[in-house]
Amino acid sequence: MNKNQLLQWCLGLLFFLPVLALAQGTVSGTVTDAVNGQPLPGANVIIKGTTTGTTTDFDGKYDLVVQNFPATLVFSSLGYETAEFQVSGATMLNVELGESATGLDEVVVTGLGTSIKRRNLANAVATVSSEELVGTTGQSTLDGALYGKVTGVNITSTSGAPGGGMALRLRGISSINGNNQPLYIIDGVFVNNREIPSGLRFASGANRGNEENSANRIADLDPNDIENIEILKGASAAAIYGSGSNAGVVIITTKRGKLGKTDISFSQDTGFNTIINKIGMRPWTAANVESTFGAAEVALYNQAIANGGLIDYEDEIYGETGLITDTQISAKGGSEKTRFYVGASYRDEEGIIKNTGFDRFNVRANIDHDISKTFNFSISSNYVRSGSSRSFTGNENEGGLSYGYTLAFTRPWINLFPDELGNYPDNPNYSGNPILVRDLALNEDKNNRFIQGLRFTTNFLQTDRDNVRFIFNGGLDYLANETYVYVPEIHQAQRGNQNGFIGEGRNNFTNFNYQGIAVWNREAMDGDLSLTSQAGISYVEQQADLIFNQATQLIPNQTNLSQGAAQQINQTTSLVKEFGYFAQVEGNYRDQLIGTLGYRLDKSTLNGDPNEFFGFPKASLAVNLHNFEFWNPGFVDRLKFRTAYGETGTPATFGSAFTGLNQVSIGGNGGSSIGALKGDPDVQPETSAEFEVGLDAGFGDRVSVELSYYNRNVRDLLLSRALPTSTGFNTETTNLADLTNYGIELGINTYPFTNENFTWNSNINFWFNRSEVTRLEVPAFPQPGAGFGLGLGTYYIQEGRPVTQLVGNVDGVPTQLGDAEPDFQMGFANQMTIYKQWDVSFLLHWKKGGENINLSKLLTDLGGTTPDLDTPAGIERSGLGFVASRFIEPAGYLRLREAAISYRLPQSALDFFGDTVEGVKIGISGRNIFTITDYSSYDPEVSTNGGAGLSSGIEVTPFPSTKQFYLNLNVNF
Repeated sequence: MNKNQLLQWCLGLLFFLPVLALAQGTVSGTVTDAVNGQPLPGANVIIKGTTTGTTTDFDGKYDLVVQNFPATLVFSSLGYETAEFQVSGATMLNVELGESATGLDEVVVTGLGTSIKRRNLANAVATVSSEELVGTTGQSTLDGALYGKVTGVNITSTSGAPGGGMALRLRGISSINGNNQPLYIIDGVFVNNREIPSGLRFASGANRGNEENSANRIADLDPNDIENIEILKGASAAAIYGSGSNAGVVIITTKRGKLGKTDISFSQDTGFNTIINKIGMRPWTAANVESTFGAAEVALYNQAIANGGLIDYEDEIYGETGLITDTQISAKGGSEKTRFYVGASYRDEEGIIKNTGFDRFNVRANIDHDISKTFNFSISSNYVRSGSSRSFTGNENEGGLSYGYTLAFTRPWINLFPDELGNYPDNPNYSGNPILVRDLALNEDKNNRFIQGLRFTTNFLQTDRDNVRFIFNGGLDYLANETYVYVPEIHQAQRGNQNGFIGEGRNNFTNFNYQGIAVWNREAMDGDLSLTSQAGISYVEQQADLIFNQATQLIPNQTNLSQGAAQQINQTTSLVKEFGYFAQVEGNYRDQLIGTLGYRLDKSTLNGDPNEFFGFPKASLAVNLHNFEFWNPGFVDRLKFRTAYGETGTPATFGSAFTGLNQVSIGGNGGSSIGALKGDPDVQPETSAEFEVGLDAGFGDRVSVELSYYNRNVRDLLLSRALPTSTGFNTETTNLADLTNYGIELGINTYPFTNENFTWNSNINFWFNRSEVTRLEVPAFPQPGAGFGLGLGTYYIQEGRPVTQLVGNVDGVPTQLGDAEPDFQMGFANQMTIYKQWDVSFLLHWKKGGENINLSKLLTDLGGTTPDLDTPAGIERSGLGFVASRFIEPAGYLRLREAAISYRLPQSALDFFGDTVEGVKIGISGRNIFTITDYSSYDPEVSTNGGAGLSSGIEVTPFPSTKQFYLNLNVNF
């Protein structure tokens, strides 16, 4: 090399060194809250168009090495607006993030291993935050806390007993005989939400286990532990979850720790509950006593009047004021490596019936740990011990136990209270004394439950353009349930029959699930196109072992199984295994076009061929018009069109594929006989195919609108049909019908006022669903267990008609007289903050239309105790005879679901505590505060058949619903 060349190299090096230095550098700074200036630990800082990024530390500080300038940095944090800044070189950049008013930056799950921001979502996925769920007032159960807060969701109380009992439907009926409750997933664990019968029917004479006033086991979850709920209503959103998702999926994320100092929270709710509405007593006179019961009864009536008056037995049974206490304490925090959340709570809720109640002790520990930049894991642990005493309500047949039955025939001039020796008199007008049942009979359950979730992630490959990670997700849900029913031998209906009854259940449920998922994020086309691909396997196993021990002919005053002369043991075991493959690809082109394609293959031991795979596809597309260059912001500054299609399925019920054997004993020799129900070895899962289209629009920061239309076709519904006697069987369950659900959902979120001293957020949810049976391969029929025949009114399955129609005989012809499906529902929620210290909130829920079959009125009419029997309306009704039109009545209502007023102590008051207390909030609140309805019984929200397929809208003497009022205290340390 000559001297001239050497000089050129040196000059070139001197020239390019500054350029190379400028091509790489570090951007540093602090991310803070725009309102209070507090640092935001855990905020994300990402180089746009790449997967390179970092998070802020405990003090909100960050350092990010940028390989090439200029670059755009994207700053985001949950609950805050996303911000973008362009940097041309190494610099100090401090960023303030404002709170998100629209929720567009909210992260929504789109697959078993992926998520997306709501602004790019192509499905109508409903989300409910912790504040929306429990921020207004105390909530006993999760499903009960969702009333009126989510479009497309129909919730019906199946029992007003403490501890709940709810039937939750997403976008209409998914199955006639099978499951209609959604799949619940808590921190990746597929959990059990069964209603577990207590065996009460063997003493009361009720027809089925779902008439036993049982709670569904989602009641074990403390709503205060929940951070966020995502409700996948549509098949496109739920398809990736395969079998079991036909009725939708509810994904629950519990609270977790965050980077920063340890925060301790304490809350105490103390309150009471009372009955929402009483039916009341008939205005008795000597004249109507004689006309109803005869002249002989008048003397008893007059004697009662002379001795102090009539006895209001409805008030004696349902008139208690139940005390409620709910205590919670939690701590959360974390370092750069480890975040934690630990909490404990105890709820004790007394019922409006003496000796009824619900209690729940709950402990939770959630830990997230970064082993290194490559490995991290999350553990979610939850132990629950709950118990309830639910007493005796609902349907029965001459058991003398159900209060509503007994009260219908009990006359208020008959004294049924015990004498000074504790002896209870017989009820001369019915087969049971309700005071004796209340005081001495028992219907209880206890539950020990452990839910364990584990998520392990390996970041296998990370470059500027590619990020590959492997995820293992596992879950365990173990539930040990004990039930106990005791009816003393002195009970009126027991004497000469069972002579005392004890039923004890020992029921164990174990659910396992795991998923292995590979996720590949790819930035293509210089960052204009983001691709997210995932593929994996899924396995779910459900084990159940139910043992019921029954003893009758009891030795007097004995409550032990061994003290019954006649004993019987029944055991039912089941094992269900489901396995699936899934794959999904999501593409995002410049936040303009966002599309998803996915497919799931599942097999189940519940199907006729347990090794046959069934496929469930999904596809969706969202178009953000406001992100295109031609868009000219004006009155509408955000507009997104979206469309989606998906299929889901649910297998047949356990045992449908096989013909069962019954145990028999002939001449002392045990054996088996063939059951009357023929199994179908070709039975297939019920499947749904749903098309959805919608638009989302934004009008500045004040108004946002979400509108969706869906059409869901449910195919291969499982029904039972009669078989010729020559086959040796009575019935067969197989795929015999199809139905369609369609509807509209509208959500409007507004901020009418936002200033320093007053903010007001208002939310309107509107939705309706319509259904039609489109194929029926058997003659039209009354649905078994969904009514009491055409004479009194029943659900009636008929091609071309709604699946929820209520039908009765009119001139001998089955005729539709009502529909349990409402015309529409609307929720109107409001939250106001006044001078930054006063919070006022309320939620109104309007259900327009829909009918119930009120068979409680049938009983009170028969007993002559209905309050309106002396009015023109009552006289006219009595003249109709016992026909269905007499008992099918409107069940619409307007209800103030929740309301609260609370006050935050100012900083000047907190200074008294030094640095110990960071915030104190006190308030009063209530649930079900008032109801406006034309329905004539306790509550238009009713279901005598629990959460069964077609259940809502049928009333037979339920446990009445309650209204609750609380004094609330929250302290943050």
